[in-house]
Amino acid sequence: MSQKSLIKRINKPLASLKLAVFIIVSMAAITAVGTFVEAKYDAYAAKKLVYDTWYMYSVLGLLVINLTAVMVDRLPWKKRHVAFVLAHIGIIILLAGSWLTWKWGLDGSMRVGIGESNNFVQTAETDMVVYTSFDGDRYSKTLEQEVDFFRYPPTREKPFVIPAYEGEIKVVDYKKYVVPSRKVVEGEVGKAGAGLRFQLQNDNVNVIEWIVQKKPNALASHNFGPAQIFLGPAPEKPRGANEVFLTPEKDGLRYVVFQKDSAKPLKKGFVKEGDVFDPGFKMALQFRVLRFMPAAMEDWDLNDMPRPTPLTTSAVKIIFDGKEHWVLLNDMVKLFTNNAVYLLTYGNRRIDINFPLKLKSFNVARYQGTMRAAAYESVVEVPELGEHLISMNEPLKYKGLTIYQASFQEEEGRPVASIFSVNHDPGRFLKYLGSLVLSLGIVLLMWFKHLDFKLARSKAAGKNE
Repeated sequence: MSQKSLIKRINKPLASLKLAVFIIVSMAAITAVGTFVEAKYDAYAAKKLVYDTWYMYSVLGLLVINLTAVMVDRLPWKKRHVAFVLAHIGIIILLAGSWLTWKWGLDGSMRVGIGESNNFVQTAETDMVVYTSFDGDRYSKTLEQEVDFFRYPPTREKPFVIPAYEGEIKVVDYKKYVVPSRKVVEGEVGKAGAGLRFQLQNDNVNVIEWIVQKKPNALASHNFGPAQIFLGPAPEKPRGANEVFLTPEKDGLRYVVFQKDSAKPLKKGFVKEGDVFDPGFKMALQFRVLRFMPAAMEDWDLNDMPRPTPLTTSAVKIIFDGKEHWVLLNDMVKLFTNNAVYLLTYGNRRIDINFPLKLKSFNVARYQGTMRAAAYESVVEVPELGEHLISMNEPLKYKGLTIYQASFQEEEGRPVASIFSVNHDPGRFLKYLGSLVLSLGIVLLMWFKHLDFKLARSKAAGKNE
């Protein structure tokens, strides 16, 4: 058997109509399943469970093989094959561009507060990062690893293990969709900071909150408007504001009250759990110590949800030194041993774009008589370019990135930050080229069909004469 005959024999099943039908039916089925998953959950779930999977890539690979085999089967090509070949090559170029985008592209979001700068883009990929300190202050990164718990959730039988200098940190559970509520639990004395649950009350105000120190002697605060409450060391002199400082001691809290425009403390005293005192402000507030923990740490109660909502997030459970902790997405937890402190974070990947994006100002236009945003725009500043306007239909293209105005963040009806979508698409040129070649092939195909129709009509007319 000649080499040419062997190639044709191998190529024949790859170029068959049966394989083409199988590919079309498979892609239709996968797309249908993906649409159902996205409707029930969201686009991220559809990507993880349907589109970004081995069977989707296998079908696309078979499509490229089938298209190539069909072109080889028509060799040697004739003039009339130009449209057919261009259409097939266009599809292959489109797929190549999509692969480049998937492999090396960037698609994420960036939050920038008004008057602030940011140079980190947050993407959908998730990483587990661990920092280690031996003195409680200086931390060094000891682990940074991509994790995909959405598709490959850890279990107690098959945990995700993180080596540590003393023992192991094990991730033993994962929840896709939870609504968290904060709680405060007892921590280790000497390692965890203090925790205070307090109530501020008068005829017009009733505030109940927790304040927890990140570490012993750190300063934690809660601002409720007329005054600010601090848990930690008090300054020696007033700072020109209404402030209440509560310094933890073994059996209670020593408090110092400063009043705005006062040169000396307004009040001093000592309170225990359950005690009440009047800070002395004109608001006639009553400060009650509801709960005091000399050593406390924050934890979470999680309410499972069947599908995502604007309030849901994901969470992982870790076990270290016999203790369990839940860590929310983009949150952190501190783990203590006698000789080291571990800071563990589980969150979306943050990518440095290597230049700061500063938000100079933000404007929003609303529909008349409502608070609904009709249009919004940001004035940003970037190096070398200076100020530039980014609106809903006018992105900024800079250093290979396209920065779109995506949304904005409000607090009490006032914009405080702009949300940008940041995109880098290395396969864009190939996708444009593939679309052009495919369109040209379709146009030529229609043109040749038109010529065939004219030729057939001419022959029919000649026979009738």
